[in-house]
Amino acid sequence: MEEFCSFVPVYSEEQRKLIDGEFGRIKDEHFLDHAGGTLYSERQIENIAAELKNTLLCNPHGKNAPSQKTEDAIDILRYRILQHFHTNSEEYTVIFTANSTASIKLIAETFEFTNQNGKEGGLFYLEDNHTSVLGMRSYSPISKVLTVPEAFEILGSPSEDDLHHLPNTSSLFVYPAQCNFSGTKYPLDWIKRVHSGGLNGAKGLKARKWYVLLDAANFAATNNLDLSIYKPDFVPFSFYKLFGYPTGVGALLVRNCSQQVLQKKYYGGGTVLMALALEDEAVLKSSLAERFEDGTLPYLSICTLNEGFNTLKRLDLTMKSISKHTFNLAKYLHSNLVTLHHANGKQAVILYHDTTFENNQHQGGIVNFNLVRENGQHIGYAEVMNMASLNKIHLRTGCSCNPGACQRHLKLSSNDVRKHFNAGHVCGDLNDLVDGIPTGSLRVSFGYMSRKADVDALLRMIKDCFIQKPILIKFPENWKILQENYINRFKGHHTKNNNMYRNLVKPTEFKQEVIIRNTLSFDAVDKEFAGGILKYIFLYPVKSCGAFAPPKSWKVSNSGLEYDRKWMIVNSNGSCLSQKQNPNMCLVRPVIDLEQTTLELTFPDEGSIVIPLHDPNRKTLSLCESKICRDRVIGFDCGDAVSTWLSRCLRCEGLRLIQQIDHDVARVNRQGQHLQLSFANECQYLMVNLASVKWLRDRVREKENGYSESLESMVLRFRPNIVIDFEEPFIENELEAIDIDEITFQTAGGCTRCQMICINQVNAQKTKEPLITLAREFGGKVKFGVYLGNGGTRWGKDTLVLGSDVQARKKTSTE
Repeated sequence: MEEFCSFVPVYSEEQRKLIDGEFGRIKDEHFLDHAGGTLYSERQIENIAAELKNTLLCNPHGKNAPSQKTEDAIDILRYRILQHFHTNSEEYTVIFTANSTASIKLIAETFEFTNQNGKEGGLFYLEDNHTSVLGMRSYSPISKVLTVPEAFEILGSPSEDDLHHLPNTSSLFVYPAQCNFSGTKYPLDWIKRVHSGGLNGAKGLKARKWYVLLDAANFAATNNLDLSIYKPDFVPFSFYKLFGYPTGVGALLVRNCSQQVLQKKYYGGGTVLMALALEDEAVLKSSLAERFEDGTLPYLSICTLNEGFNTLKRLDLTMKSISKHTFNLAKYLHSNLVTLHHANGKQAVILYHDTTFENNQHQGGIVNFNLVRENGQHIGYAEVMNMASLNKIHLRTGCSCNPGACQRHLKLSSNDVRKHFNAGHVCGDLNDLVDGIPTGSLRVSFGYMSRKADVDALLRMIKDCFIQKPILIKFPENWKILQENYINRFKGHHTKNNNMYRNLVKPTEFKQEVIIRNTLSFDAVDKEFAGGILKYIFLYPVKSCGAFAPPKSWKVSNSGLEYDRKWMIVNSNGSCLSQKQNPNMCLVRPVIDLEQTTLELTFPDEGSIVIPLHDPNRKTLSLCESKICRDRVIGFDCGDAVSTWLSRCLRCEGLRLIQQIDHDVARVNRQGQHLQLSFANECQYLMVNLASVKWLRDRVREKENGYSESLESMVLRFRPNIVIDFEEPFIENELEAIDIDEITFQTAGGCTRCQMICINQVNAQKTKEPLITLAREFGGKVKFGVYLGNGGTRWGKDTLVLGSDVQARKKTSTE
């Protein structure tokens, strides 16, 4: 593909083949969220399984031979971990925890901010910190935030303060070695400067003794942390970010000479030399690790860490080579993104960084950005994520659990964040734009096994889907200012800066062309009502499987169409299976026979299986609990026969078919409320306007020469329950209520679409349409169809009849 800046490989061809050989499951997937958790090697898991199969390990608190062997293995791993960070047990102690957050929490709970005389120290933290650090404020009597510019200014030169005359208090400074939002690497020599009192006087906080917690969760995954040079007091990190496996195991490295500031109150099993039950008396063990590791360690998981280190050694990888490799990938992506411009000359990408990716001592393997349209409007990260998923590209969206960095880079004030929250946006959701302002961004991060092909796939998707053609390749107008700011910020830190663009070719300029986009423009209709015809009724007895179309009529109920989404397929973990994981589910076709009271399921070349609509043996069936959209759902397991059939058809072992129970506790939300809802995601019914589908199909045909798909096939992509032909496209978005033959439904908002609509429900083939056209035509507001709720029935009607007249009331104007 056309590149502005080429990728410089770090690994040899032989090494690249060796790595690729241990990650065969990736194939054509492009995983770009290694800061969230990297991938494990297949051979790594095979070796772990073999080791567990052939070794007897048990609780190390016992004193039998296997437990002693397990304890020895764990202690040897402590030594290996310290060696990895270029230190030893005389300097640091390894305390095993659940993860980095658990390590940070442990420090917050035990750090002695207040001395015996009641004098108080405090907590200083950098604004660019993980959410877990913000939680430490609850334990400190004084908490002060240090902005990034303040930190560079205050800690830019060594402190000459005499600490002896200061109050005899202890204070803690917390900052990340590498920002998990932007990938900025903060100077490690800040540690020594803080220890020397470099923060005294900053915002009025003074202390005789300063400690440093260096959050290495993001840094340690792809960088070399040399604790023989830099000596923070506390270093939390997680192993799954380094090795991919196991999860649930992290560590806190504590500098031995700093342990006296940690005052532990709680104690659990394995941490005491003696404890009395009838009196409040206990004596804790003298070893730092033994005092702080309450209860039984996850010893099986800890013992698998050895194979993680072995994998890096087997693949001939060092943390320095991994750091360079991930940085070069990020530099390659950043350098190509920064030059992308729409045909009208407007910049297509907003990048959120403190560096211009000049060297890997200042910047890690993370690229954070948002996309903008040619008219300057932001493209929501949910829209980009949906398109990326279609292309098997997996990245992170939102604020990446770093509120401070997110606010700083997106220029969001505290009031902006409150406004977004009041508008319904919360951490981790897909509410990406509020009044056109982004609530988060897109983060790409790399691991040691990442490939140039992963970056190329992302660049190709962005160019194909989000940039007005012909694309202009040039530097942004403010590029020189960005470079100068970067050089000034890091001046005096680490090594001399070099301009990475000095020897690059001059950017190619393309002739600009005028491109006219199709836009929606419907004349306002001064009518209070809209009329239509009920064209189709669809129900989906098994959630995420094929549709059943009644030939004439069908009953409605408080929870939706009768038998709609009353069954669902769960995997071996009990989680609901959907077409996002297995597109072939749409080929499981249902037929309901009301006279025989049966549900028949068919699948190509696999025959069929019949199950009763109401199993007479329900009392003997096992109850199962699962979740749908965070709601707790309860159902009956339909037995082994249908389980075996489904597993064979969908080529996935351990599948079970669950039927929803009938009573009130069938579905309960997180607030404990009982819902009158089947296994559907959002609402009782989904309505689609046939005229809107026709309009969309015509638009796709205009853009995709030779595109051919039947109208019914296009309708089924949206998986509606009720299809009405209003003759006028998108009038459904203006409606308040719909009457179908004396049955009233209330509209409940538009349905936000994802990559599910790109699965052809007839043949299970994945395409990029119609999602691309929807996103383009509606400026990223990818909604299609309207949810309906029961508004109450009149005159006892409870059946929808095909061909019925439809009368809809429009929403009352607020103007």
